[in-house]
Amino acid sequence: MRIGIDVHAAEQEGSGNCTYIRGLVEALLSQDFENEYILYVIDKNHRFYKNISRDARVRIHSLPVENPLIRIPLFLACATHRDALDILHVQFIAPPRHRGKLVATIHDLGFLHMPRTFARFFVFRSRLFIRQTARRSAKVITGSQFSKSDISARYGLAPEKIAVIPCGVSSRFGEAHEPGRLQKTLAKHKIRQPYILSVSRLNPRKNLVSLASAFSRLKSELNLPHQLVLAGRGDYETARTIASIREAAGVDVILTGFVDDEDLPSLYQGADIFVYPSLFEGAGLPVLEAMAAGVPVIASNTSSLPETVGDAGLTVDPLSVDEIAQAIGRLATDHDLKEECRRKGRLRAAEFSWVTPARKTLRIYQELFPES
Repeated sequence: MRIGIDVHAAEQEGSGNCTYIRGLVEALLSQDFENEYILYVIDKNHRFYKNISRDARVRIHSLPVENPLIRIPLFLACATHRDALDILHVQFIAPPRHRGKLVATIHDLGFLHMPRTFARFFVFRSRLFIRQTARRSAKVITGSQFSKSDISARYGLAPEKIAVIPCGVSSRFGEAHEPGRLQKTLAKHKIRQPYILSVSRLNPRKNLVSLASAFSRLKSELNLPHQLVLAGRGDYETARTIASIREAAGVDVILTGFVDDEDLPSLYQGADIFVYPSLFEGAGLPVLEAMAAGVPVIASNTSSLPETVGDAGLTVDPLSVDEIAQAIGRLATDHDLKEECRRKGRLRAAEFSWVTPARKTLRIYQELFPES
Protein backbone atom coordinates (compact mmCIF):
# COMPACT_ATOMS: atom_id res chain seq x y z
CA MET A 1 0.00 0.00 0.00
CA ARG A 2 1.27 3.47 -0.86
CA ILE A 3 0.31 6.03 1.79
CA GLY A 4 0.72 9.76 1.29
CA ILE A 5 0.65 12.10 4.29
CA ASP A 6 0.65 15.89 4.22
CA VAL A 7 3.19 16.57 6.97
CA HIS A 8 3.95 20.24 6.35
CA ALA A 9 2.68 21.05 9.88
CA ALA A 10 5.76 19.26 11.26
CA GLU A 11 7.65 22.43 10.32
CA GLN A 12 5.36 24.70 12.42
CA GLU A 13 7.19 24.63 15.74
CA GLY A 14 5.11 25.07 18.86
CA SER A 15 1.72 24.12 17.43
CA GLY A 16 -0.54 21.20 18.31
CA ASN A 17 -0.73 20.21 14.63
CA CYS A 18 3.07 19.95 14.63
CA THR A 19 3.17 17.78 17.74
CA TYR A 20 0.46 15.51 16.34
CA ILE A 21 1.95 14.86 12.92
CA ARG A 22 5.48 14.36 14.24
CA GLY A 23 4.33 11.90 16.88
CA LEU A 24 2.09 10.02 14.44
CA VAL A 25 4.63 9.73 11.61
CA GLU A 26 7.47 8.59 13.88
CA ALA A 27 5.24 5.97 15.51
CA LEU A 28 3.83 4.75 12.17
CA LEU A 29 7.32 4.15 10.85
CA SER A 30 8.25 2.30 14.05
CA GLN A 31 5.24 -0.02 13.74
CA ASP A 32 4.63 -0.52 10.01
CA PHE A 33 7.30 -2.41 8.07
CA GLU A 34 5.22 -3.33 5.03
CA ASN A 35 3.85 -0.17 3.43
CA GLU A 36 5.43 2.66 1.51
CA TYR A 37 5.09 6.23 2.76
CA ILE A 38 5.31 9.45 0.77
CA LEU A 39 5.54 12.55 2.95
CA TYR A 40 4.54 15.87 1.41
CA VAL A 41 6.53 18.74 2.90
CA ILE A 42 7.47 22.34 2.26
CA ASP A 43 11.09 22.41 3.46
CA LYS A 44 12.68 18.98 2.98
CA ASN A 45 15.80 20.20 4.80
CA HIS A 46 13.89 20.74 8.03
CA ARG A 47 15.61 18.92 10.90
CA PHE A 48 12.57 16.74 11.62
CA TYR A 49 13.05 14.91 8.32
CA LYS A 50 16.75 14.21 8.82
CA ASN A 51 16.42 10.71 10.28
CA ILE A 52 13.18 9.87 8.49
CA SER A 53 14.77 10.48 5.09
CA ARG A 54 17.18 7.58 5.71
CA ASP A 55 14.31 5.08 5.87
CA ALA A 56 14.08 3.11 2.63
CA ARG A 57 10.27 2.92 2.91
CA VAL A 58 9.93 6.71 2.92
CA ARG A 59 10.07 9.26 0.14
CA ILE A 60 9.97 12.94 0.99
CA HIS A 61 8.48 15.20 -1.67
CA SER A 62 8.71 18.97 -1.42
CA LEU A 63 5.77 20.95 -2.74
CA PRO A 64 7.17 24.15 -4.28
CA VAL A 65 4.63 26.67 -2.95
CA GLU A 66 3.99 27.46 0.72
CA ASN A 67 0.69 29.31 0.19
CA PRO A 68 -2.00 26.70 1.04
CA LEU A 69 -4.47 28.17 -1.45
CA ILE A 70 -2.15 27.01 -4.23
CA ARG A 71 -0.17 24.23 -2.60
CA ILE A 72 -3.13 22.05 -1.54
CA PRO A 73 -5.56 22.18 -4.49
CA LEU A 74 -2.87 22.26 -7.18
CA PHE A 75 0.49 20.85 -6.18
CA LEU A 76 -0.68 18.33 -3.55
CA ALA A 77 -3.50 17.19 -5.82
CA CYS A 78 -1.11 16.61 -8.75
CA ALA A 79 1.37 14.83 -6.51
CA THR A 80 -1.23 12.29 -5.37
CA HIS A 81 -1.80 11.26 -9.00
CA ARG A 82 1.88 11.30 -9.93
CA ASP A 83 2.67 9.08 -6.95
CA ALA A 84 -0.34 6.77 -7.52
CA LEU A 85 -1.46 6.90 -3.88
CA ASP A 86 -3.73 4.33 -2.29
CA ILE A 87 -4.34 6.49 0.81
CA LEU A 88 -4.07 10.25 1.30
CA HIS A 89 -3.99 11.50 4.93
CA VAL A 90 -4.30 15.21 5.71
CA GLN A 91 -4.98 17.46 8.67
CA PHE A 92 -8.15 19.56 8.26
CA ILE A 93 -8.04 20.37 4.52
CA ALA A 94 -7.60 18.11 1.49
CA PRO A 95 -7.41 18.99 -2.21
CA PRO A 96 -10.81 18.84 -3.96
CA ARG A 97 -9.43 16.28 -6.43
CA HIS A 98 -6.88 13.64 -5.53
CA ARG A 99 -5.78 10.03 -5.97
CA GLY A 100 -6.39 7.61 -3.08
CA LYS A 101 -8.90 7.03 -0.29
CA LEU A 102 -9.04 10.15 1.90
CA VAL A 103 -8.38 10.15 5.65
CA ALA A 104 -8.69 13.52 7.39
CA THR A 105 -7.65 14.34 10.94
CA ILE A 106 -9.85 17.17 12.26
CA HIS A 107 -8.84 17.96 15.83
CA ASP A 108 -11.65 20.38 16.59
CA LEU A 109 -13.95 23.05 15.19
CA GLY A 110 -12.69 25.93 17.30
CA PHE A 111 -12.94 28.30 14.34
CA LEU A 112 -16.73 27.82 14.42
CA HIS A 113 -17.15 28.11 18.18
CA MET A 114 -14.72 30.97 18.81
CA PRO A 115 -14.16 32.72 15.46
CA ARG A 116 -13.02 35.95 17.11
CA THR A 117 -9.87 34.21 18.32
CA PHE A 118 -8.71 33.47 14.76
CA ALA A 119 -7.75 35.68 11.83
CA ARG A 120 -10.73 36.40 9.60
CA PHE A 121 -9.19 34.83 6.52
CA PHE A 122 -8.38 31.65 8.46
CA VAL A 123 -12.00 31.39 9.59
CA PHE A 124 -13.27 32.01 6.05
CA ARG A 125 -10.96 29.38 4.56
CA SER A 126 -11.76 26.86 7.30
CA ARG A 127 -15.51 27.32 6.93
CA LEU A 128 -15.21 26.86 3.20
CA PHE A 129 -12.94 23.81 3.00
CA ILE A 130 -13.02 21.77 6.21
CA ARG A 131 -16.68 20.83 5.81
CA GLN A 132 -15.95 19.68 2.24
CA THR A 133 -12.97 17.64 3.40
CA ALA A 134 -14.96 16.00 6.19
CA ARG A 135 -17.81 15.02 3.88
CA ARG A 136 -15.52 13.64 1.17
CA SER A 137 -13.35 11.65 3.57
CA ALA A 138 -13.63 7.91 3.78
CA LYS A 139 -12.75 8.32 7.44
CA VAL A 140 -12.36 11.28 9.80
CA ILE A 141 -10.03 10.98 12.79
CA THR A 142 -10.39 13.15 15.87
CA GLY A 143 -8.93 13.03 19.35
CA SER A 144 -11.94 13.10 21.68
CA GLN A 145 -15.55 12.05 22.03
CA PHE A 146 -16.39 15.73 22.41
CA SER A 147 -14.95 16.55 18.99
CA LYS A 148 -16.55 13.50 17.42
CA SER A 149 -20.01 14.60 18.57
CA ASP A 150 -19.32 18.18 17.50
CA ILE A 151 -18.07 17.23 14.00
CA SER A 152 -20.92 14.78 13.49
CA ALA A 153 -23.57 17.34 14.47
CA ARG A 154 -22.07 20.32 12.64
CA TYR A 155 -21.28 18.53 9.38
CA GLY A 156 -24.04 15.93 9.36
CA LEU A 157 -21.65 12.97 9.37
CA ALA A 158 -22.66 9.51 10.48
CA PRO A 159 -20.95 8.78 13.83
CA GLU A 160 -19.42 5.58 12.45
CA LYS A 161 -17.53 7.64 9.86
CA ILE A 162 -15.58 9.34 12.68
CA ALA A 163 -12.89 7.48 14.63
CA VAL A 164 -11.83 8.75 18.04
CA ILE A 165 -8.08 8.24 18.36
CA PRO A 166 -6.61 10.20 21.29
CA CYS A 167 -3.18 11.72 20.72
CA GLY A 168 -0.07 10.37 22.34
CA VAL A 169 2.58 12.00 24.47
CA SER A 170 6.32 11.62 23.99
CA SER A 171 8.19 9.59 26.60
CA ARG A 172 10.83 12.33 26.79
CA PHE A 173 8.62 14.38 29.13
CA GLY A 174 8.90 11.72 31.83
CA GLU A 175 12.55 10.85 31.33
CA ALA A 176 15.32 11.92 33.67
CA HIS A 177 17.58 14.49 32.03
CA GLU A 178 21.25 15.15 32.46
CA PRO A 179 22.28 16.94 35.65
CA GLY A 180 22.16 20.69 35.36
CA ARG A 181 19.67 20.74 32.43
CA LEU A 182 16.87 22.17 34.58
CA GLN A 183 19.04 24.94 36.03
CA LYS A 184 20.35 25.84 32.58
CA THR A 185 16.80 26.06 31.25
CA LEU A 186 15.60 28.20 34.14
CA ALA A 187 18.60 30.50 33.92
CA LYS A 188 18.12 30.87 30.16
CA HIS A 189 14.58 32.17 30.69
CA LYS A 190 15.28 34.02 33.99
CA ILE A 191 12.93 31.77 35.96
CA ARG A 192 13.25 30.94 39.66
CA GLN A 193 11.47 28.20 41.55
CA PRO A 194 8.78 27.67 42.63
CA TYR A 195 6.72 28.52 39.57
CA ILE A 196 3.28 27.90 38.10
CA LEU A 197 3.46 26.93 34.43
CA SER A 198 1.15 27.16 31.45
CA VAL A 199 2.19 26.11 27.93
CA SER A 200 0.14 27.34 24.99
CA ARG A 201 0.07 29.78 22.13
CA LEU A 202 -0.59 33.37 23.17
CA ASN A 203 -4.15 33.47 21.88
CA PRO A 204 -7.25 34.89 23.64
CA ARG A 205 -8.84 31.42 23.39
CA LYS A 206 -6.23 30.09 25.83
CA ASN A 207 -7.69 32.34 28.56
CA LEU A 208 -4.32 33.30 30.02
CA VAL A 209 -5.62 36.64 31.26
CA SER A 210 -7.94 34.84 33.68
CA LEU A 211 -5.01 32.77 34.90
CA ALA A 212 -2.97 35.94 35.38
CA SER A 213 -5.81 37.52 37.38
CA ALA A 214 -6.09 34.43 39.60
CA PHE A 215 -2.33 34.47 40.13
CA SER A 216 -2.35 38.14 41.13
CA ARG A 217 -5.10 37.48 43.65
CA LEU A 218 -3.16 34.64 45.25
CA LYS A 219 0.01 36.72 45.45
CA SER A 220 -1.82 39.19 47.68
CA GLU A 221 -4.11 36.80 49.60
CA LEU A 222 -1.69 33.93 50.28
CA ASN A 223 1.60 35.73 49.79
CA LEU A 224 2.30 33.10 47.15
CA PRO A 225 6.07 32.80 46.53
CA HIS A 226 5.64 31.49 42.97
CA GLN A 227 6.34 33.04 39.62
CA LEU A 228 3.84 32.60 36.80
CA VAL A 229 5.59 31.24 33.69
CA LEU A 230 3.71 31.37 30.38
CA ALA A 231 5.52 29.48 27.63
CA GLY A 232 4.47 29.56 24.00
CA ARG A 233 4.84 31.35 20.72
CA GLY A 234 2.86 34.31 19.51
CA ASP A 235 -0.46 33.86 17.79
CA TYR A 236 -3.52 35.88 16.82
CA GLU A 237 -3.67 39.24 18.70
CA THR A 238 -0.47 38.43 20.58
CA ALA A 239 0.46 42.02 21.47
CA ARG A 240 -2.95 42.74 22.97
CA THR A 241 -2.92 39.43 24.86
CA ILE A 242 0.53 40.08 26.34
CA ALA A 243 -0.47 43.58 27.45
CA SER A 244 -3.60 42.22 29.14
CA ILE A 245 -1.63 39.45 30.86
CA ARG A 246 0.95 41.86 32.26
CA GLU A 247 -1.74 44.23 33.47
CA ALA A 248 -3.67 41.42 35.18
CA ALA A 249 -0.73 39.56 36.70
CA GLY A 250 1.20 42.46 38.16
CA VAL A 251 4.60 41.15 39.27
CA ASP A 252 6.42 37.84 38.87
CA VAL A 253 5.10 36.89 35.43
CA ILE A 254 7.55 35.47 32.87
CA LEU A 255 6.64 35.14 29.20
CA THR A 256 9.29 32.92 27.67
CA GLY A 257 8.09 32.89 24.08
CA PHE A 258 8.65 29.67 22.15
CA VAL A 259 10.55 27.01 24.12
CA ASP A 260 12.44 24.47 22.01
CA ASP A 261 12.17 20.70 22.30
CA GLU A 262 15.42 20.42 24.25
CA ASP A 263 14.27 22.73 27.05
CA LEU A 264 10.55 21.99 27.23
CA PRO A 265 10.67 18.72 29.24
CA SER A 266 12.87 20.37 31.88
CA LEU A 267 10.57 23.37 32.05
CA TYR A 268 7.64 21.06 32.78
CA GLN A 269 9.55 18.96 35.30
CA GLY A 270 10.66 21.98 37.28
CA ALA A 271 7.14 23.39 37.67
CA ASP A 272 5.21 23.20 40.93
CA ILE A 273 1.75 23.39 39.30
CA PHE A 274 0.53 23.33 35.69
CA VAL A 275 -2.60 25.29 34.73
CA TYR A 276 -4.40 25.03 31.40
CA PRO A 277 -7.48 27.32 31.49
CA SER A 278 -8.29 27.16 27.77
CA LEU A 279 -11.83 27.97 26.67
CA PHE A 280 -11.94 25.43 23.85
CA GLU A 281 -9.75 22.43 22.96
CA GLY A 282 -9.98 19.37 20.77
CA ALA A 283 -7.48 17.47 22.93
CA GLY A 284 -5.15 19.60 25.08
CA LEU A 285 -1.75 18.04 24.43
CA PRO A 286 0.10 20.21 27.00
CA VAL A 287 -2.05 18.65 29.73
CA LEU A 288 -0.72 15.21 28.78
CA GLU A 289 2.84 16.53 28.64
CA ALA A 290 2.53 18.03 32.13
CA MET A 291 1.09 14.82 33.59
CA ALA A 292 3.87 12.78 31.98
CA ALA A 293 6.39 15.12 33.61
CA GLY A 294 4.80 14.56 37.02
CA VAL A 295 3.35 18.04 37.44
CA PRO A 296 -0.03 18.45 39.22
CA VAL A 297 -2.56 19.67 36.66
CA ILE A 298 -5.45 22.13 36.75
CA ALA A 299 -7.47 22.33 33.53
CA SER A 300 -10.76 23.69 32.25
CA ASN A 301 -13.93 21.64 32.66
CA THR A 302 -15.05 22.49 29.12
CA SER A 303 -14.84 20.92 25.62
CA SER A 304 -12.51 17.90 25.48
CA LEU A 305 -10.34 18.66 28.50
CA PRO A 306 -12.26 16.58 31.08
CA GLU A 307 -11.67 13.55 28.83
CA THR A 308 -7.95 14.25 28.79
CA VAL A 309 -7.59 14.91 32.51
CA GLY A 310 -9.86 12.12 33.76
CA ASP A 311 -9.52 11.87 37.54
CA ALA A 312 -5.81 12.72 37.45
CA GLY A 313 -6.13 16.48 38.05
CA LEU A 314 -8.42 19.30 39.09
CA THR A 315 -10.91 20.84 36.67
CA VAL A 316 -12.38 24.33 36.93
CA ASP A 317 -14.76 26.68 35.18
CA PRO A 318 -12.36 28.69 32.98
CA LEU A 319 -14.67 31.71 33.12
CA SER A 320 -14.37 31.86 36.92
CA VAL A 321 -11.22 33.54 38.20
CA ASP A 322 -12.36 32.47 41.69
CA GLU A 323 -12.34 28.77 40.77
CA ILE A 324 -8.95 29.00 39.10
CA ALA A 325 -7.50 30.78 42.14
CA GLN A 326 -9.05 28.32 44.58
CA ALA A 327 -7.66 25.31 42.69
CA ILE A 328 -4.16 26.80 42.57
CA GLY A 329 -4.42 27.65 46.26
CA ARG A 330 -5.43 24.07 47.12
CA LEU A 331 -2.49 22.55 45.28
CA ALA A 332 -0.05 25.15 46.62
CA THR A 333 -0.98 24.44 50.24
CA ASP A 334 -2.06 20.77 50.31
CA HIS A 335 0.99 18.52 49.97
CA ASP A 336 -1.01 15.27 49.99
CA LEU A 337 -3.33 16.48 47.22
CA LYS A 338 -0.35 17.61 45.16
CA GLU A 339 1.36 14.22 45.48
CA GLU A 340 -1.87 12.39 44.62
CA CYS A 341 -2.20 14.46 41.44
CA ARG A 342 1.42 13.76 40.52
CA ARG A 343 0.92 10.02 40.94
CA LYS A 344 -2.38 9.85 39.09
CA GLY A 345 -1.09 12.12 36.35
CA ARG A 346 1.90 9.91 35.60
CA LEU A 347 -0.31 6.83 35.50
CA ARG A 348 -2.78 8.50 33.17
CA ALA A 349 -0.11 9.85 30.82
CA ALA A 350 1.35 6.35 30.56
CA GLU A 351 -1.87 5.31 28.79
CA PHE A 352 -1.14 7.74 25.93
CA SER A 353 1.84 6.27 24.07
CA TRP A 354 2.07 7.33 20.40
CA VAL A 355 2.22 3.63 19.48
CA THR A 356 -1.50 3.23 20.17
CA PRO A 357 -2.76 6.00 17.84
CA ALA A 358 -0.28 4.86 15.18
CA ARG A 359 -1.61 1.30 15.27
CA LYS A 360 -5.23 2.48 15.21
CA THR A 361 -4.51 4.81 12.29
CA LEU A 362 -2.73 2.04 10.40
CA ARG A 363 -5.76 -0.20 10.97
CA ILE A 364 -7.94 2.45 9.31
CA TYR A 365 -5.62 2.55 6.29
CA GLN A 366 -5.79 -1.25 6.01
CA GLU A 367 -9.59 -1.32 6.30
CA LEU A 368 -9.93 1.29 3.55
CA PHE A 369 -7.48 -0.44 1.24
CA PRO A 370 -7.48 -4.17 2.04
CA GLU A 371 -4.78 -6.13 0.32
CA SER A 372 -6.07 -8.25 -2.55
